Amino acid sequence: MQRISTKRGLAAGLATAAVAAGIAALGSGGSAAADSTATSAVSAGPASYTQAVPTGAPSDYSSSLERCATGVNHPISGANPILSEPLTTAFASNVGLSEAVSYSGDQYYGDWTFTFTNTSSETLATDCAVLIWRAPSSSDDHSYTASQAYGHPQQDYLEVPRGDGTSFYIARLGFHDVSLAQRQVAPGQTFTYTWGGAPSTAITNDQIRDSLRFTADLNLSANQSMILHYGTNRLTN
Repeated sequence: MQRISTKRGLAAGLATAAVAAGIAALGSGGSAAADSTATSAVSAGPASYTQAVPTGAPSDYSSSLERCATGVNHPISGANPILSEPLTTAFASNVGLSEAVSYSGDQYYGDWTFTFTNTSSETLATDCAVLIWRAPSSSDDHSYTASQAYGHPQQDYLEVPRGDGTSFYIARLGFHDVSLAQRQVAPGQTFTYTWGGAPSTAITNDQIRDSLRFTADLNLSANQSMILHYGTNRLTN
């Protein structure tokens, strides 16, 4: 059963989130099953961009500020279109970010964490950003941090199994009932997304890192076309 957890994701602010120093990097030819491993960071996206600023107040659900606070399931018929798309093999982003993956657990179960750093000169609003990545199948726990130690996160989420021990994961981040500043990431700050599950030798941490596509909402469209295209489900917080 899929569930969203906030107890870890809301435990610390973005400015303090980081991959622990001294953890050895996992090579691309190694196994994803390890006690504690981390990749090196990779970067993508422009250093400068324009992002529209939403209007409205927290809890004003008709305003653009709260555009991703609520949601519904968007089922699609037939095979999910992501299964026919080329695999992403290099981190891609429409905003300047660096990204690394760490794993903490054993050969039976553990947690992976994407750690993002805003490498751009802009303050990034993470509201309604979409993450698409490939990882071991059957993840059962998903969480992310707000730009403060709170943030009331929501998600639109979907797992699409590939039948080879890996799945595509699609997640749209959303917040509610907090100010714009608590949804933002200043230059140099970090934020994280964590998911849990059983590791698999079908994919390495480096391959997980390089599979990620990050799409920030730059025009207040909420990335809705992607959500409808892939048919995500709304998870409660």
